[in-house]
Amino acid sequence: MSKNETFFIRLLTILMCMTPLYGEITVGLLISIENNSKFQMIHNNAYFLCEPFGIMTLEKIAEKGVNPTECKNAVENYYISHPHDKQYAKEHLHIQQSYHYEMIKEGCVLYGNGPESYSEMLLRQGLAVIDPAFDNAEWNMKLKRAMQGALNQKKGMHDTPIQKLCIKEEK
Repeated sequence: MSKNETFFIRLLTILMCMTPLYGEITVGLLISIENNSKFQMIHNNAYFLCEPFGIMTLEKIAEKGVNPTECKNAVENYYISHPHDKQYAKEHLHIQQSYHYEMIKEGCVLYGNGPESYSEMLLRQGLAVIDPAFDNAEWNMKLKRAMQGALNQKKGMHDTPIQKLCIKEEK
């Protein structure tokens, strides 16, 4: 084999090995954070709203609770006694920083901590519960595992009456 043929074969081999590295990587720039459940991002000069998928954050729970006034008061009291939890997104995500994300039909999967999604981060802190209507085979166990950790440690809302006041228990 000549030097040119050897070079060509090596180059082709390297390119074939690197092909998976150049897959579709969706990276967006975080431009604003409204609260723990809504933030705005930009990708290819297109703005879009990113809401965590598969979960109901405290803000959503307060809006759609079973007893709206009692629920809203319970969430407000929780945030008064835990001010860092109200600012969780602003403390853990940084504006003008790029984040890997993917859009699925249930919402936006934002990777805020390496392989851990932002939804998992909120569940692990007890700042959200799994949406009962959510059913995604790929994510069900990950989200349940994150929520179970918060339940076991009595973190966030799991140490308060918020779940009893705001979430209708299905039997």
